[in-house]
Amino acid sequence: MENFKFLENKLINFLSSYLNSSKANGFILGLSGGLDSAVVATLCSKVAPTKALIMPTSSSNKVNLNDALTLCQSLKIDHQIVDISEILASFLPFSDENDRLRVGNITARIRMIMLYDQSAKLGYLVAGTSNKSERLLGYGTIYGDMACALNPIANIYKSDLFKFASYLEINQNIIDKAPSADLWPNQSDESELGYSYKKIDELLKAIENSDDLSKFDSELKSQIIDRMAKNSFKLKPPAIP
Repeated sequence: MENFKFLENKLINFLSSYLNSSKANGFILGLSGGLDSAVVATLCSKVAPTKALIMPTSSSNKVNLNDALTLCQSLKIDHQIVDISEILASFLPFSDENDRLRVGNITARIRMIMLYDQSAKLGYLVAGTSNKSERLLGYGTIYGDMACALNPIANIYKSDLFKFASYLEINQNIIDKAPSADLWPNQSDESELGYSYKKIDELLKAIENSDDLSKFDSELKSQIIDRMAKNSFKLKPPAIP
């Protein structure tokens, strides 16, 4: 995926066409200061009025906040900082604050609520920011960060997004930082997944193309294929009779 001008035009046409057919007024997204949301914000801002909600918690990395603000300023898009620490704290008695996965899911769903509330207020479409690697692995919160009206990067692998972000001239600080959902201090996507996105994407692309998988490490194959099967429900609509 090296023809990034073609890709940019295709995604801008997708965003524009969907926006027109929906009769919405613009786009809204959660901006984390990370790569994925930066790419989506950049694309959306080329099409229509775009608003970014920056929704830190008490444990959020301040570097990400600064990078998100810098991006909003460079794109000249409307933005709002909404600290969700108190909202999150109100849920913790019903959860276990030492269970990082549950707290992370609650955090993602609080952000979804904030986005959809502003979507209703402004008549904006919620733009998703989950890349193809995350979606195939189920590395996201269903009805949380995976909830959206449309997602322009849903079919772009994470490893390809780094190059696309460079083409879009996104701040190098955002491109260079370690991928992280920033759901707790020092959280890192690749440390959680156990492998780099480069290695994971090589395998995911081979699976997609029905290539010979014998050259791949058996442990990598086992973990990734198991994760894909376990989380495939996240990409399906709710079951109905």
